[in-house]
Amino acid sequence: MIGALQRAEEIGAPFNRFITITWERSGIDPRDNARATGRFIKMASDWMRARGCRLRWAWVQESSDGFRAHVHMLLHVPLDLQPLFGPMPTRWVKRIVETGYVGKTTDSQRVPYPLNAGDTASLDAYRAEIGGKVHYMLKAAPAALEARLGMLGAGPKSWGKPCRVFGKRLAIWQGWRTDPGG
Repeated sequence: MIGALQRAEEIGAPFNRFITITWERSGIDPRDNARATGRFIKMASDWMRARGCRLRWAWVQESSDGFRAHVHMLLHVPLDLQPLFGPMPTRWVKRIVETGYVGKTTDSQRVPYPLNAGDTASLDAYRAEIGGKVHYMLKAAPAALEARLGMLGAGPKSWGKPCRVFGKRLAIWQGWRTDPGG
């Protein structure tokens, strides 16, 4: 996850969208979370491809008492597509959910990336915010990894919080290690 975050920034596709989908809230069985998330990524990828772009993404699947089965994802959405992209996550989730969409199933937040490469204050602010999101997404990892991964104190949640998931726990866009960008 941390490597994908760094790679996305290196290739000029920094993660600038944080989306949480509480699949179980809208009737998706926890055993089908990864499949529903895969369908969402496919819809988002097709939408981006139709606009001449490639989707870069990473997600983690979780379960908790409050949110039940859900997914957190980071995406890169080009700045010029942000206004068009805004309503799309909820539309895609409504298509995936067969039993009827329940309000607040989808939460999509923009994470501003600085427009000017020399704007170190904004870049530092972005890295602090996105680092906090990644820290939050990795909270089920063993607590001993926090310092080794350079994430000590990077977010509001402590590490080592167990949760039951079915299928994949984490996924990253295909070819992320060798993606040339563009």
